[in-house]
Amino acid sequence: MNSVLKGVLEEELERNLQKQRVFSNELTKYPKGSLVVVKVHGDQYLYRKFRDGNRIVSIYVGPAKSAEAKKAYEDRDKYIKLKQDIRDLKEEEKKIRKAIEIYSKIWKQIARGFHT
Repeated sequence: MNSVLKGVLEEELERNLQKQRVFSNELTKYPKGSLVVVKVHGDQYLYRKFRDGNRIVSIYVGPAKSAEAKKAYEDRDKYIKLKQDIRDLKEEEKKIRKAIEIYSKIWKQIARGFHT
């Protein structure tokens, strides 16, 4: 026998998992890596650095104050936010799964008590 509470928890779990899928898919739209400002002859330039296996790759973004650099910073901020949102959702998922587990155990004990 299912109850309303278990149904609500299962719906919440599915909503959580769906959001994780959407956010993970969204994350792939943004470049990985760190942004690094390099000074060359008094001018500042922005590079994106990331790992490719054992190598560290640097990609030139543009002058540090350019529109390209601004977009790179915005993209980095969105990437960081999405990563944090995914971490938060995974923590929430653990709590929901634990609540379903506890509820199921209690429900079984109650059901056994009615049939003895």
